[in-house]
Amino acid sequence: MATWKPLTAAQFDALAPQLAAVLTTGLEQERADTALGKFGGPGGSDLWDLPPIDSKSVAKLSPFIKDLIGRRLDPRWIRKGGYASVAEAVDHILAQLRSHCVLGGASVTAGKAVAVALSP
Repeated sequence: MATWKPLTAAQFDALAPQLAAVLTTGLEQERADTALGKFGGPGGSDLWDLPPIDSKSVAKLSPFIKDLIGRRLDPRWIRKGGYASVAEAVDHILAQLRSHCVLGGASVTAGKAVAVALSP
């Protein structure tokens, strides 16, 4: 079994748009597949009071992340309770990947500007 090696900042910056696209596509598909639509719970019921992007939906994308960087998402990197939007989830996971999978970790700042921020 091959040993995982941390990415350089330049390698991560090159992969960031692909990572953002995989996360965005996967989360939008998961949201569409799990939408309750007209079958949702009654108004005022907290039974159906779920975040728009559930943490489990993010965790399901771990194999796709591994295909790109050689390492699965660590569940501790995913926000408990989920995310308010796809963009928020993507931004958070990219920050976690940069912090944990790049040589130098959190001390590494982005090199060239990479257009991956999806927050409105």
